[in-house]
Amino acid sequence: MSSYQLESQENGDQAIAVVGVAGELDLTNAGDLEARLDALAAPAAALVLDLNRVVFIDSAALQAFFRLARRRGRHRFGIVVEAGAPISRTLEIVDLARAVTIGASIEEVRASLARPHG
Repeated sequence: MSSYQLESQENGDQAIAVVGVAGELDLTNAGDLEARLDALAAPAAALVLDLNRVVFIDSAALQAFFRLARRRGRHRFGIVVEAGAPISRTLEIVDLARAVTIGASIEEVRASLARPHG
């Protein structure tokens, strides 16, 4: 089983849950990851994932992110990934940005999620 770590980050805003993820995300842990992320963020809250410390991601974990995006909607789910992060190219190839808000910093993603959408 591959390992990963989740770290809930205090951000002073109960409407947005910010979670740092590190390690490897794959078939062996994608279901557990999805369940833990659902439990960390209230259904009405926005969820922001910092994936800069993820070193590997496979299709099972990517599918978990797409499922989270379908349940939460684009305006309540964001991903932070810098251009040089290990999985940035993979997220670009699968065009995850069509389903979630993606930015290079937590502040950028939070600001995008906070903008009125309609």
